[in-house]
Amino acid sequence: MSKSLNSDITKLITKYLSIREHSKLELKNKLIEKGFDDEEILLSINEFAAKNIQSDSRFTEEFIRSRLKKNKGPILISSELNSRGIEEALISENLSRISDGQWLDSAFAALRKKLRKSSITIEDRDKIYSFLIGRGFEHKMIKYALSECKNEC
Repeated sequence: MSKSLNSDITKLITKYLSIREHSKLELKNKLIEKGFDDEEILLSINEFAAKNIQSDSRFTEEFIRSRLKKNKGPILISSELNSRGIEEALISENLSRISDGQWLDSAFAALRKKLRKSSITIEDRDKIYSFLIGRGFEHKMIKYALSECKNEC
């Protein structure tokens, strides 16, 4: 491959990473869509990773933080990270840094917001359960959110 192609890949990676953190797989997929060679892409991405400009660990931390702010649960977040090429060990390590209390608060906040914005009531347990399962929360988190909502909502 020519030097200019590698330069074009480097410019694009720099552009993408200046906007937000990206996983290696996300960068690879974006560059493949642009028609670049797999081998050149991987060499360039690995160079960025070696210089710690691209980091799957940093991407994972930011991704979890952003999803937690949106009241998403650990199951959904794990699935989304997996689809972005993040290794299971890295996902588990980062998810374990979030306390049970934070997950419970997030489930409760999601439910409270849903009840305010829809015609669902606290008595619609099946709908609430489906909603929170879809948000990626575990059974114990859903039970907590329901009990808290009965006390507060």
